[in-house]
Amino acid sequence: MGEIKSAWEIAQEKADKLGELSPEERAKQREDRCRPIGKSLAEKYLSQHDTQYLEAELNKQNSEDRELISQTVLQALIERIDLRYGLILDKISQGILSLAKTETAVETVGKIKELFQEYRETEKVERQEIERAGGEILHQLRISGTAISQINIQAREDWQKKLNQLARPFEEKLDRLKHELSASARV
Repeated sequence: MGEIKSAWEIAQEKADKLGELSPEERAKQREDRCRPIGKSLAEKYLSQHDTQYLEAELNKQNSEDRELISQTVLQALIERIDLRYGLILDKISQGILSLAKTETAVETVGKIKELFQEYRETEKVERQEIERAGGEILHQLRISGTAISQINIQAREDWQKKLNQLARPFEEKLDRLKHELSASARV
């Protein structure tokens, strides 16, 4: 009569039949393991803005995993760069530059900051023109004085479209710079 095998022995026999993982399969498993860690570190960095924490957490990883996790963090930070959220650009830039120490990455981050400044100035001028036009409309309707305090340019669809059209070329240029940064920021 045959002996009874434990579940572990049965699983081990099946695993032996399957053989070892190919190098591609091992790399895929490593990526699958490291990607969530990198995304989590990027989110924690974005909430804390502490580059020392980011570097300390990366140093806890083995060298192969550290590289993959760093790439994931970099990609997550680059993806978060958005014209509508210019206030956190400096924090995102610090995180990117703490990981990608290439001269090209430094130059590209500088170009992105210049683009943000140019967009803010252009948007300010456009907002002033829209507010002036809105004031003229209210004046024609004989609404003035304390009845209004400030015009909400977000409220009118045509004004919002005008601001979106203004942002479109800046967003296209930002996308190109983000792609350039992503390519140059390989650690």
